[in-house]
Amino acid sequence: MRRTPPYLMLVPSLGLALASCGSGSQGSDSCATGDTDGINGGAFSFDVTVDETGFSPVILKAENLGNVTLTLKNTGSKPHDFVVDCIPQSVAGCPSQSCFPAAANIAALQPGASATTTFVAPNPEGIYNFRSDVAGDSQVDADDGGVTGLWGQFVVQ
Repeated sequence: MRRTPPYLMLVPSLGLALASCGSGSQGSDSCATGDTDGINGGAFSFDVTVDETGFSPVILKAENLGNVTLTLKNTGSKPHDFVVDCIPQSVAGCPSQSCFPAAANIAALQPGASATTTFVAPNPEGIYNFRSDVAGDSQVDADDGGVTGLWGQFVVQ
């Protein structure tokens, strides 16, 4: 059975702009999102668990350009990882998508194992999907982009 995560249904109602070239609060990055809350940076720490039923918590929130420390613990009985997907941008002359740095991803962990990573949240605000992409954990439907399996969302505000 295919399950569409609630965040895919909420995105249009949030009114988040993905990008607007030339926004003044972002310095020289002309492809960055305008800062909707007037706050950049800060320190954010997350302890996330994953097992065969999902991630906990499923929603992570940080400010754009925030320093993030994320610890993932596999409490399940098979390997799981943590991968953050990109979001599209549609501004002429800018990259077609905005992504978290590679350091945000955590390779597959064996049952009982944990790993910690540190990274800076991307500047473009938006909702970034995260998931475990170990075989059998998650699939992205090519027709509508819906995610089934182990997923969550990283909200950059």
